[in-house]
Amino acid sequence: MKQKRLFPLLLSLLLAVAAPAQKSPEQLGGVYYAYPAVPVPAAATAPQGYVPCYVSHYGRHGSRWLPSDSRYEWVVAQLADEANLTRRGRSLRRRMLRVWNHARGHGGELTPVGERQQQGLAVRMAARFPLLMQSGARVEARSSVVGRCRRSMEAFCTELGRRCPGIGLTAVTDSADMRWMSYDSPDELLLQRDTRVPLGVSPQRWAAAVFREPARVAAAERLFSEVFTIATDMQDVDGLRVSLFDLFTREEMEALYRQNCTRMKWQNGRVPGNHDIPALCAARLWRHISAEADAALATGRPAATLRFGHDTALYRLLSLLGVADPSEGRGELDRIVPMAANLQMLFCRRAGAAPHAAVGQGNDDVLVGFWLNELPARLTALQPVARQDGVDYYSWTAVKRAARPWLDRQLWKDRTQGINTLVGTDYAVTQAAGRYGKGSEEHGQTLPAVLEPHGHTFWTPQTQDTEQKCVAPYYYRDSLFQGFRSSHWLVGGCTQDYGSFTLMPMTGRLRLRPAERATPFAHTGETAHPYYYAVNLPAEQLLAEMTARSHSALFRFTPGRSGEMHVAVHPNSDEREGFVAVDTARRCIWGYNPVHRIYQGWGERAGFSGWFVVEFQQPVKAFGVRDTVAYVTLDARAGEPVLVRAASSFVDVDGAWANLRAELPAWDFLGTRLALDSIWQQRLQTLPVEAADEAAASQFYGALYRASFLPHEMSDVDGRRPAFATGRPVSGATAYGDFSMWDIYRAQLPLLSLVAPERMPLMMQSLVQMYREGGWMPIFPCWNSYTAAMIGDHAAAALADSWVRGTRGFDLAGAYAGLRRNAFERPATFAEYKDGMGRRALESYLRYGYIPMEDSVQEAFHTHEQVSRTLEYAYDDFCDAQLAKALGRTADYEALMKRARNWRNVINPRTGWADGRHRNGRWLGNRDLTNRVPFITEGAVIHYSFYVPHDIYGLMEAMGGREKFIQKLDMLFGISSPSSTGEGRDGAGEASDGALSSASGEAFYWHGNEPCHQIPYMYAWAGQPWKTQQLVRRILQTEYLDLPGGLSGNDDAGQMSAWYIFSALGFYPVCPATPYYILGSPTFRRARIGRLVMEAPDASAENIYIQRATWNGRPYTRNYISHDMLAGGGTLRLDMGPRPNKAWGSRPEDCPPDVMQ
Repeated sequence: MKQKRLFPLLLSLLLAVAAPAQKSPEQLGGVYYAYPAVPVPAAATAPQGYVPCYVSHYGRHGSRWLPSDSRYEWVVAQLADEANLTRRGRSLRRRMLRVWNHARGHGGELTPVGERQQQGLAVRMAARFPLLMQSGARVEARSSVVGRCRRSMEAFCTELGRRCPGIGLTAVTDSADMRWMSYDSPDELLLQRDTRVPLGVSPQRWAAAVFREPARVAAAERLFSEVFTIATDMQDVDGLRVSLFDLFTREEMEALYRQNCTRMKWQNGRVPGNHDIPALCAARLWRHISAEADAALATGRPAATLRFGHDTALYRLLSLLGVADPSEGRGELDRIVPMAANLQMLFCRRAGAAPHAAVGQGNDDVLVGFWLNELPARLTALQPVARQDGVDYYSWTAVKRAARPWLDRQLWKDRTQGINTLVGTDYAVTQAAGRYGKGSEEHGQTLPAVLEPHGHTFWTPQTQDTEQKCVAPYYYRDSLFQGFRSSHWLVGGCTQDYGSFTLMPMTGRLRLRPAERATPFAHTGETAHPYYYAVNLPAEQLLAEMTARSHSALFRFTPGRSGEMHVAVHPNSDEREGFVAVDTARRCIWGYNPVHRIYQGWGERAGFSGWFVVEFQQPVKAFGVRDTVAYVTLDARAGEPVLVRAASSFVDVDGAWANLRAELPAWDFLGTRLALDSIWQQRLQTLPVEAADEAAASQFYGALYRASFLPHEMSDVDGRRPAFATGRPVSGATAYGDFSMWDIYRAQLPLLSLVAPERMPLMMQSLVQMYREGGWMPIFPCWNSYTAAMIGDHAAAALADSWVRGTRGFDLAGAYAGLRRNAFERPATFAEYKDGMGRRALESYLRYGYIPMEDSVQEAFHTHEQVSRTLEYAYDDFCDAQLAKALGRTADYEALMKRARNWRNVINPRTGWADGRHRNGRWLGNRDLTNRVPFITEGAVIHYSFYVPHDIYGLMEAMGGREKFIQKLDMLFGISSPSSTGEGRDGAGEASDGALSSASGEAFYWHGNEPCHQIPYMYAWAGQPWKTQQLVRRILQTEYLDLPGGLSGNDDAGQMSAWYIFSALGFYPVCPATPYYILGSPTFRRARIGRLVMEAPDASAENIYIQRATWNGRPYTRNYISHDMLAGGGTLRLDMGPRPNKAWGSRPEDCPPDVMQ
């Protein structure tokens, strides 16, 4: 965080700590103040009509030595030069040596003073709550793994057990508890690193009294503070009788006290400017406290839970609960968190109330009172229900309700933090890896990028310096770090990056070229979240961190040694056409990288560039440009962050500056990181799930992260962007680009209709704008250009599906005009066609109703593939027909629906499999079903034969009927059985309980590429949804792992991940452009999708089969759901079990509708 911005906030907080004139030097020790003696209290009296039933205690450990021996050693080392010590300094040295001789080997340990504090607390607890310490009461104690906390627990429990011998007492120290006992979130750690509290007094007087030449002491202020800390810690140890307070004036001690109180409040309290980070850290602790309380209250037996932790955790818990500061807002540490500080909560149940009422659902059956350091405490945000003997009692229901937002916030923060952004960055290690894929197809091709969902730029670490096709900027296998890239990589694919630049911090020798500047890193030194990336660079002695917004990024480089730091900036132009310059007046590097096309117009300029600006917070010491790499040199001090911010634009450098100023108005690293984290939390909250295992939720939301890259913004913050196909600057609404259309129309775009409905009108209108600006609806629009990279014409599916699923706000008539032109017209010139405009081989398709083998489709990246093209065009015609119908274009609708049956022209009636066909109608007679053949796209005949998503009943007929259809599906999945229905013997294909056994034949299903994705769900049309349920679960478990190699193939712009999301939820859109989803096997106990709630409380790894279902409480037997159910709302409950219910969803009337009628 920029210190100029932070300083006024901390200064105002510092001034708010009143002058502690009445405090003793020991009290001025703050957190080192030894817990004061407290008389044994009378028994606490419950409010009238209530009975005590439970006690919850969170206590800080007792008095201790300083946390580590190294702190004593450091102070002694500063006093080693006796020649530079004054008389007072030599006295200090003698005293410090005496302290060190006693402290050696005891750093952080509990002292006898601390043991006595805990014993006294136990005595007083037994006296204060006698009804809960009777024979038979259950008392459970847990401690932090830190030794002083464990010994505090032991001292407390030993004394409590001696005083109350009849209680059932257990004491546990478990490292797993540290996740909630004393949790420092990454944000908290960053807040601590950013905190610089002014001292408020000069240490010069003190230094001059100790040293003859104070200027020779490099860290005088630190030494001043450490000696005072040791002075205050003397009250926490026995037998030393050493005092150091005489070395300090009253003003100095008060200044140090105020500084410590201010730092503690900033890092652990609730104050403007710290973003509530500390209170949020206590959410896990509060979740444990409240859950244990409810569990104990439900038993109806007296009980207590004791926790022994640390001062910071207690302070944060007080902040979360809103416990009133006993020093009236001044944050006086000696009154809030001295040694052995504690918060005790007494729960009282209404007399006669049943234990089940203990959780207090909307009533006052349970009240709770609070004691802070054994004094009555009040909650600032709640009104008490009762007051007894000076103690306020609050409704337990109200307390939980007030704290609930903290638990919700922490849940979603945990979920963004739990996303593994490295998934898909390594070669596949899934079960089916190597079955059909080759080369880069066996790689997820993803990025561990920091970005906004669908943001303009993907800010990623770089291990590969090229923008070449099929080379991602980052691979997990690499061991050398090359910098941070401003990327526009089509994430998960095998295309190209474009318009990118890279910046790299380094120390020591200046190295400019990527291979020279590459420096070792280890994955153990990486932290990768959607909103933050950090890497430790040991050779550079640098910690490099990054957070971002849509067009901009903020970097923070913290050196481990003082000296020069260099930052190199490189436009990644493989054509060596990039430009870069240094502007010392604006402390920046700026430049551009021209974008070039691949596929159509390979190597030509795309008409626009990736412009960038990189700005430095501090003055530039030296600079230069060599071989289109610019650099600046800065002075850096060990431990002090160097801040750099950058932004990109596809229009010009002014656009980059405007984007930077709009998105990053301040040098606020923590604030930017928190803002981006919040944006990601909002994305995740569009699909809230309840999981029995949070690891499953993390994998699910990791898939949502990967499905949230594309399409991405092309516009600047002011609406300017490059026009499609020409690159000339235009203005308008936010536009999106890089539609990896062959992939994303299947599930990723339907998913966005659910999780980003506000973006869908703009995304669809972006396609319309491409048609208006280029003259043709694009087939596969990438790098703002026409391409014919893949087959089909799936803008039709994208637009029709969004319309069917309720997207409005885009020009439907304009969309249909572009789609109709693609479907019925051919470009006027060969140059236009060659440039990627219009459908490939449309003339053949219109003439024959299929694309014959003689048409090799040369003007495409994928040549040939005639059968796959025919199948996909037939589906696209179906999609176009749906929009024609919506617009009342009856003649078009009828013509397109007739063409939607053209798939029949490439299914050989003799075999029931897809087959090549000649112009004269003769069949090729292919017999190779399982290997790649030229007339099929990226797969085999056995895969593409099932690509008729819009006419599955017709396909069933063409394959020879339902029985033959099932046999062919079974063959694909390696399921062998004596009959097509799977009835009969145990063993080979079917277990005795009716479930499928492991595939007994060779399986040919390939999940690593898109043409197979809908096939597991096609059993629903044949009345065997139980097979879908079993197969989908198998794929989820074997083809998706939460590991770098956890994707079975290219993620393809998020399609692979979108399949996982839908399937984990329990349904899938087999045929986009229709309003239906086929039910599978839900993995979550509860999920909300749109307004639909899906409940599967018994779902587990074993319970994968739907036994029965209800919709809003009524029996539901269909094996599909409609989009109206998601939009209109309701509850679908699926009862799951370990064996298939073959009757459910199997009747003809329960199968999906025939959308071709």
